[in-house]
Amino acid sequence: MTDPGLFRLRGPCLAIGLLAAIAAAGCHAAEASQDRTQPALIVAYHTTPTHWLAFRKALRSEELPYLQALQQQGVLRGYHLLFNRQLDSSGWNAMAIITFNGAAGLARWTRGASTMPGGLTQDELALTSRIESTPARLVRRGMARKAAASPVTLAIPYRYKVSEDAYVKYLDGYTIPQLQGWIDAGVLARYTIFLAQYPAGRPWSAMLVLDYRSDAALAARDGVKARVRARLAGNPAWKAISDDKKSVRDELAPTLADDAGGR
Repeated sequence: MTDPGLFRLRGPCLAIGLLAAIAAAGCHAAEASQDRTQPALIVAYHTTPTHWLAFRKALRSEELPYLQALQQQGVLRGYHLLFNRQLDSSGWNAMAIITFNGAAGLARWTRGASTMPGGLTQDELALTSRIESTPARLVRRGMARKAAASPVTLAIPYRYKVSEDAYVKYLDGYTIPQLQGWIDAGVLARYTIFLAQYPAGRPWSAMLVLDYRSDAALAARDGVKARVRARLAGNPAWKAISDDKKSVRDELAPTLADDAGGR
């Protein structure tokens, strides 16, 4: 989900209690925006196994051009369409991650839902068994200087158990330093972090979207993660957050997905 200027540098990265750790992990690659007003929508689409191939084809031929047109009109700031790599009835089949150009862009999308609910045509809706639309805010993002040619996406939902402010501090103090380390190690191309706007009763309250550079980079994930954590563990503040992370959030089932289109 990229667009011109989305990841433009805006000064030093923020890290609460861990500025040194983030600097060591390469804060030049990320933008830690404090703007929690950028609206987003994460739409999970479900279909039946018999309709999956037709649904994929319809999303490519109908939804992608619709999203592209909205971006050209200035309604969207960015969009990213993902296809679940596996046929898995317990999870979503496709996901659209949409960011809007402010409240006006979101209002325009809402008006368009009267004819394109969920961004889908009637033919696409006929192939859909369930849709979960989660209003959200994009709160953190970062990317490597060089884009990935064939990214592989890992979408990880969480439920956080603290206040929103406390969770954002947790992201800055614990999560972001690791993501910066993965970028510097050459395996991670981009990350985006969303918070659900109305989390009560929803399946997740935070979504971490990781774009790995390739399948080989994804395969190196565990080794790189262990090395980065071992280095960060030398910082007492980071280590204290790491030891207490289970009291902050619960990690839910991740989904491995392929990029179907976006900008």
